[in-house]
Amino acid sequence: MAEDEHPDKGAPAAAGHSGAAPVQVIRPRPRTPLRDNLEWIVIVVLFVLVVRQMVVEAFRIRHGSMAPVLLGVHKEVRCPNCGWVIEVGKDKDRVGRDGEVECSNCRYHWGGASRYDERDRPILFKGPEPLEWLWNSAQSSDGERLTKVGAANRVYRGPSRIFVNKFIYQLRKPRRWEVVVFLYPLYSVRCKLCHWQSQVESLEDAICPDCGSTEFEVSSKNFIKRVVGLPGETVSLEDGDVYVNGRISRKPMNVQKELWFHVFDSRFMPRQEVKPTWDLSDRPQRWTRAPEGGALLVDARGPGPPVTAAFGRRFVDFYAYDGLSREVAPYAPGAAGRHEVGDCRIRAKVRVLEHDGPGSEVILAIEDAGHQFAFCVGVGPEGQAVLKDNGAVVAAREVKGLAEGESAWLVLENYDDRVVCRLGDKEVIVYDYGGRPTHNRAVRFGARGAQVLWQRIIIERDIFYINVRGDYPDGSVYKLEDGEYFVLGDNSPASSDSRRWERPGVPEENIIGRAFFVFWPIHHMKWLAGGAVQPKAGE
Repeated sequence: MAEDEHPDKGAPAAAGHSGAAPVQVIRPRPRTPLRDNLEWIVIVVLFVLVVRQMVVEAFRIRHGSMAPVLLGVHKEVRCPNCGWVIEVGKDKDRVGRDGEVECSNCRYHWGGASRYDERDRPILFKGPEPLEWLWNSAQSSDGERLTKVGAANRVYRGPSRIFVNKFIYQLRKPRRWEVVVFLYPLYSVRCKLCHWQSQVESLEDAICPDCGSTEFEVSSKNFIKRVVGLPGETVSLEDGDVYVNGRISRKPMNVQKELWFHVFDSRFMPRQEVKPTWDLSDRPQRWTRAPEGGALLVDARGPGPPVTAAFGRRFVDFYAYDGLSREVAPYAPGAAGRHEVGDCRIRAKVRVLEHDGPGSEVILAIEDAGHQFAFCVGVGPEGQAVLKDNGAVVAAREVKGLAEGESAWLVLENYDDRVVCRLGDKEVIVYDYGGRPTHNRAVRFGARGAQVLWQRIIIERDIFYINVRGDYPDGSVYKLEDGEYFVLGDNSPASSDSRRWERPGVPEENIIGRAFFVFWPIHHMKWLAGGAVQPKAGE
């Protein structure tokens, strides 16, 4: 009898089969909770390793070139003059004498943000480091106990940690305004024989010019920046804005939302005015300042033109993260604040107390690039939102007017040659325009025919990209080859990016993935905005 080609080794011998040896039945071991848990742990670890390698990976931000959107190791310093909290980079906290820093809200500058005492000795932390970090407790080298605020100003905080999608660019190309992680285009090499050091684009033909060796110690760096130029485009920077192929490149609104940088909040009024906060020179008798809270009351009832006030300071490209402004430390490394910024936003919480009837309105205004934009909102049940440019109406929309006795938020934005008007969270007017830089820039607010309480006023500025090559046409245009991307850091004065590199374009094969979520520190947890779906110049 022929044998089976695939015998069943575990089957018992047939009954009555003479001469057949008994077959031992091997029973599986019973499962235990320990075995189940170990198997699940192994599966989870393998899954995490696969996801990390191919889909999502966590990265740690080392420096502040993307501040304040993404932070390196920093301190959260509370201003003793107004109470506003600023983040100051670890490598910037001693840019001034005795660790001087400058508040972005009131422009007050003071010492005491350094980890060193007045004798230039390190501050000693007493007790377990985690508890010191939590309770902001510290003492100096000579035993002097620091105040709670003083100790907090000296404690370093961890950098931003982000998740990066490494798979998305297998499905599509990088988009303009996305934040990407990439391998720096140049390799740092050090000859093993003679210790010559330099940077090279490729390792294939690298030869030491001193000894002719081809054996190097190689290191590379991961950078994180924002994509602003795509393959084949020409990129230029003018008055802080990005121009692609000769046309202004407007940021999508979701990107612009995270690129508004703080200038002033009236809830944090300074005890001592370093620079004037308000300019009430237009009929100052009509304005009343609240003793607390920073509120302003204007009485514009009666006939006549609107009664307005202005923000009393210039807008400059100052980053508190970098320590001091150019005005305080003109020669300090990384000091910013030399460029006046025209793109800004004013948000105001207002309450109409009384009004004269039809024709009464509340006004927000921004002056920039030869334009005087005024966002006027009517008071009463049937109102109208109107945008004026140099006195002429350019857009109007019927809206629910401002009700007497009720608080409402008004917003006026000016960025990338675009004006956006909002009532609360509702966008009511979007107006695109063209203009050239001027020095006549201002933010104003006021009313006509109404008594209005300005409960809170928040002023912010847009990012200002510094043109490090100067303002000359032959030196300010960057040409990208196929497969190259132009990248910039949000902390423009202190960022090493395409503007400063001999080869400005980042090769597509160097891009690791898109940063999409900040998961640490917890109080900075947020989603990062994506780029434009159809990235074209002028959109």
